[in-house]
Amino acid sequence: MNLLLDILLYAAVGCSEWYLALRRTLACARGEKSLLVVIVFIENILGLWVLSNFVRNNDWLVAISYSAGGALGALLVNCTNPGEKKTPCATCASSPADTDTELPPVPSPEDALPAR
Repeated sequence: MNLLLDILLYAAVGCSEWYLALRRTLACARGEKSLLVVIVFIENILGLWVLSNFVRNNDWLVAISYSAGGALGALLVNCTNPGEKKTPCATCASSPADTDTELPPVPSPEDALPAR
């Protein structure tokens, strides 16, 4: 039973740490400086705790459950707004194939030479 609790604990820590990492990115983009500092502090404490336990015990099950929890945390952040329509950025949304205008011709190397 102790093994199952360890797996669940490290998965929960990995999930919360990656949730915090993605939330930190959002806080940085929004300019929420005080929240950013708090999130980074908590992230570092959690990460160092897992790292110290892994180094002390050399238990790869810790690493695997921590990584699985991290993937779950990233998934939770990605799925928080399931009804929100995902739209690509302006660069990706418009491609030359979408427009009716033609691209200008590419100059040849001979055009770049000075006239004599």
